[in-house]
Amino acid sequence: MVLRRFLYLNNTSVDSYLGVLEGGLSDERTRRTGERGIRGGDAGLSFSPVSGKISGQRERSEEDERVVRDTPELRFDRLMTALEAEPERWNYERVLESDGLFERSAIGTLISVDCEVEVPQMSLLLAQPEQLGEMLDMIEIFGPMASAFGANTSGMPDPEKIKAARGFTKMKADMIVVGDIDEGAPRLAGKLERQHVRDIPDGEATVVGKVARRWKQGEHYSLMALPGAALMSRAQRRKAQPVDPDDENVLHGPALTLDILAIFR
Repeated sequence: MVLRRFLYLNNTSVDSYLGVLEGGLSDERTRRTGERGIRGGDAGLSFSPVSGKISGQRERSEEDERVVRDTPELRFDRLMTALEAEPERWNYERVLESDGLFERSAIGTLISVDCEVEVPQMSLLLAQPEQLGEMLDMIEIFGPMASAFGANTSGMPDPEKIKAARGFTKMKADMIVVGDIDEGAPRLAGKLERQHVRDIPDGEATVVGKVARRWKQGEHYSLMALPGAALMSRAQRRKAQPVDPDDENVLHGPALTLDILAIFR
C-alpha cells in the first residue's frame, strides 16, 4: 500500500469504478484473528517407596474480531491495485513514457501520469468567489484608514472598480486544472468538482483520470467554464473562444481533457 497525500479525490467516481471491479461495495468488513496453543504442567508426587509424575495439559483458543470501515483512500488503493494487476482488461495505462501518448490514448482510456499541475488564475478566481468578496471587504474597510494615516493609496481600486469586481462574486464556475508532462507531450486538463477538492493543486503530482476528449494539432478549447456556456450552440462556443496561443485559459492541441479521478503526491 502506498501512502498518498490527496489534493483531489472524487469519491463518487472511485466507488463507481470499484463497484464494477469488485461486483459491489460494502461499507464495513470484519477481520478475525485467532490463536491456538497448548498449556499445562507437570506435577511430581512421592509416596515412599513409590514415586511418580502426573502431567496435565489443555488446549486454549483465543479469537479477536475487528470491524474495519472502508475509507475513500482505502477504496482508491484497492482500485489502483486491481487496475495495475489487469491493465489491458480495464483499459488502463500507467504512463512511464510520454512519446506517443496522444496517439495511444483513446477516449475512455484510464491513465495515471506524473506531471506539473496548476490552476489558471482566472479559474481560481471564479471558483472561489467568496475569497474575492472577503478581499474586497478588506479593501473597503482598510482603504480609508490607510489614507487617514497618510499611506500611499494610489494603487488601490476606486469604489467603482470595487463594485464592478463584486460582480464576479456572484458567479460560481468549476475549478480547472492543467498538467504539463514534458516537452512535446500532450497537455492535460480537467474539471475539479468543488466538494472533492482537498487542496489547490500546484506543482508536481500524479493525476489519475479517464480520457474524455482528444484535441488534435490546430484545435483549441477554452478552459473557462462560464455560467450559461452550456446554453450556447457549439458554433457559438467556438466563435466565442479566443485563439491567442499565449492565453493560459485556452487549451491548444495536441491535448487531452480528462474526467479526473484523483490528484495526489
